[in-house]
Amino acid sequence: MSEISRPTRPRQPIARRLQILLRDGTAIEGTVKVGAGQSLVAFLNARTGWMNLMQARRTKSDDAEGHLIVHSDHIVMASAPDGKVQVAPTTSAGMDEHIVEFVLLGGRTVRGYVPAASGQRLSDAVSASGRFMALSLARIFPEGVDVGDVAIQTAGIAIVRDLRGAAALEPE
Repeated sequence: MSEISRPTRPRQPIARRLQILLRDGTAIEGTVKVGAGQSLVAFLNARTGWMNLMQARRTKSDDAEGHLIVHSDHIVMASAPDGKVQVAPTTSAGMDEHIVEFVLLGGRTVRGYVPAASGQRLSDAVSASGRFMALSLARIFPEGVDVGDVAIQTAGIAIVRDLRGAAALEPE
């Protein structure tokens, strides 16, 4: 006799805390519902238009936490500060990490590592990533603040500089 397959329930989205930096420099912290096992980059790439944030507030204001709605086109950088959301989709074998420097619109600089296929041009890796791409072990300059793994909106990047083998890794 064959086994009877039992239907399963889809996993419900899970509330996760995010920190978001908008194009105008506004920083927001709030909770969103992320699919079970979904990366932050995949979550953000699937968002078009408006995004709901619960228990949210602008971080440099005295606002009480509440419900904020943010247009995803205005997000420049996002992270999961508690580390409960994987930022990048799982990378496959044959992937390299390139150390890069992103100059964002407005002049802020972020350095970190982006995944790219072995031998892939950096411009192709950025283009293929979609609206958002992962940057691991990110550090913001000139402050020198480590922000961990982040998702960066590709439309918010003005310049990408390849730092492999460059003396630019030295502290400024």
